[in-house]
Amino acid sequence: MDKVILRIFHFFSPLLEKQGIDVYRMFAIVETKLKMDKRRVYLQMRNYNKKMKENANHLTSVLFVYGVVSLFIAIIIASLSSLVICMIAFHAYLLFMMTMTLVTDFSTVLLDTTDNQVILPRPVSSKTLFAARMVHVFIYLFQFGFVMSVLPIIATAIKFGIGPGLFAIITSFSTTLLAVFFTYLLYLIVLRYANEQKLREIVTYLQIFMTVLFMAGYQVLPRMINLTALGNDFSLSWYSYIAPPVWMAVALEAVQKNLYDNLHIGMIILSVFLPLLLFWMLNKYFAPSFSQKLAAVQTDGSIEKDIKLRKRNKKRLSENLSPILCTSATERAAFELTWKITARDKQFRLQFYPLIGYMLVFVFIFVFKSGQPLSVLWTDLHHTQKFLWFIYIPLFMAGNSIMFTAFNDNYQAAWVYQSSPVISPGHLVSGSLKAVFTKFFLPVFLLMFIFSFAIWHISIVDDFFFGLLVDLNCFLIMALLSKHYLPFSVQPNVQRQTGRFLFAFLQLLIVGFLIGLHYLAIIYPLGFFILIPLAGLSGYFLLKQIQNLSWQKITF
Repeated sequence: MDKVILRIFHFFSPLLEKQGIDVYRMFAIVETKLKMDKRRVYLQMRNYNKKMKENANHLTSVLFVYGVVSLFIAIIIASLSSLVICMIAFHAYLLFMMTMTLVTDFSTVLLDTTDNQVILPRPVSSKTLFAARMVHVFIYLFQFGFVMSVLPIIATAIKFGIGPGLFAIITSFSTTLLAVFFTYLLYLIVLRYANEQKLREIVTYLQIFMTVLFMAGYQVLPRMINLTALGNDFSLSWYSYIAPPVWMAVALEAVQKNLYDNLHIGMIILSVFLPLLLFWMLNKYFAPSFSQKLAAVQTDGSIEKDIKLRKRNKKRLSENLSPILCTSATERAAFELTWKITARDKQFRLQFYPLIGYMLVFVFIFVFKSGQPLSVLWTDLHHTQKFLWFIYIPLFMAGNSIMFTAFNDNYQAAWVYQSSPVISPGHLVSGSLKAVFTKFFLPVFLLMFIFSFAIWHISIVDDFFFGLLVDLNCFLIMALLSKHYLPFSVQPNVQRQTGRFLFAFLQLLIVGFLIGLHYLAIIYPLGFFILIPLAGLSGYFLLKQIQNLSWQKITF
């Protein structure tokens, strides 16, 4: 498909040349980029097949997921009778998904400064390079846009007529142009106040946000949307006309009902001509500025200055906590190493941080899973014992982190463990576990306690204290039952990261048994005086058992 799109772009060569773009060099750059993309293996697929040479399978699977989501949008269009509501939902979905796709999946294309170093010293202008980048991104966006739009557009044509269906093609293209403009505008604003490293950090957290958003939308939105409640009595407020999806919807309404008053003509102009004007401004004025700013952050030393300034101004939190929580120098070293790598390693954050978002989604599902309205559930919540969910759901986040801290792409650096005079490798394991439990579990558990305290008040303090000890015991039991890896010492591969069904089943049994003990303690309050000391002692002995692990028990 990419070759077909390139041939289509050749018809626009005269127009591109008028903009000062060297068409011959632009197409040469684009073709080279497409060949490199075909040889590049997507990061998400790298662990699944070491022999994978192209990303076609991954791209196809992603397009399939987008197609399924667009099918849901098409069903909404077929279910509602108001064209304005349908088109606002469709274009808002398209604008958001296109923008986030640009920010996340294609950030390496937009932020790639290698071109500035390799191509710009040659007789290639910044406009030509920018145009090549835009064509390169457009080829992928066309595939995504086609998959996202084709089913809703077909549903629109069937439901509201051929005219609105054909005009929806134009508005979909305009929405894509707006997504490109907003993305580059976002990057320019961020580069104005931050360096490239900060920009890449923002992209990473946006990727995490997208992952959590899909999970939350899949679980929560079907429970909250009532399609039958949306009728023809829907009306727009004056401030709603600020939103681009409203422009598109009102313009489509003009085509459907032949309404060409001042309002509808203005919306047609905004939806069709304004995106073209903004894209022309992007190419004319923003492109050189974007390339210059992106190149400048590579040479001004701002990243190094920022790192030195942070080191000079404050002492690391891990360095303050390790002497308090750790009992040996080896354990302190593993504690600080795990703490710092989990903060810097992008792959760990992409794998682990979404678990926090999933946890919040699961809390919503389990606590508010009844068919009653949320207002009723919220009013009666303090009469229930659902605070137990807030105590034990964070445990699954901490349990999964045990394996995430074992795998790392830079596993070759683990030779330092065996070359160091470490007699008890169990202290390396326990130090890593303490770092994970302290850094990730305790803050989330504290937030859950504050939220629960606001609802159930002082009556749940002893429950949370006992639950904390139970969670600690479960966390240590999971660590003992799983294979013992040193921190970030193992190469990621699918064989080692799967096949853990039995372990997960045992984990559920242990957690269920301990939660059962908590229920008994609630029924018989005096049981807390027995179970709390027992839980504290068992946690101590479990930790000692981990610290006493020998080299023979460590898996490499």
